[in-house]
Amino acid sequence: MFLKLNNFITLILFFSIFFSVAQRPLTGEKIFKNKYPNEQFNLLAEASLLVSNSLEDDIIVTLRDGGGHYITHLYLRAFEKYLIQNLPIGHFIYQYHNLKLFYESPERIPIVVGSKAYLDFYFSAGSKRVIGFEISRDDFFR
Repeated sequence: MFLKLNNFITLILFFSIFFSVAQRPLTGEKIFKNKYPNEQFNLLAEASLLVSNSLEDDIIVTLRDGGGHYITHLYLRAFEKYLIQNLPIGHFIYQYHNLKLFYESPERIPIVVGSKAYLDFYFSAGSKRVIGFEISRDDFFR
């Protein structure tokens, strides 16, 4: 009887741990598909952007063109990288959400035909925060 109860408790613990870990999105997932318009792609430009997260927090990154129009977004786990492929060409701003606050980049990322651009999220010890300025939730999801 004791052995069956022990097996039952072990089984319950296993499944509770499995499902609690399984709820965290994977890097590259589009977790806000229902809040954004369709993504913009350009298969002919062969342009890509490697996004790296050097922070201890997971983040959600949104790319917008110079006019503020939505391009794509992705979930990026802490200390992971993701390659966004088939981007249209132009100058992009990025917005990110560290699951606490919303930020927008102070600079633009140029994407040209056949290029592989790089974006790294890191903690700046000099400024004591992540680079960028805070925006509202509405601005993030517009």
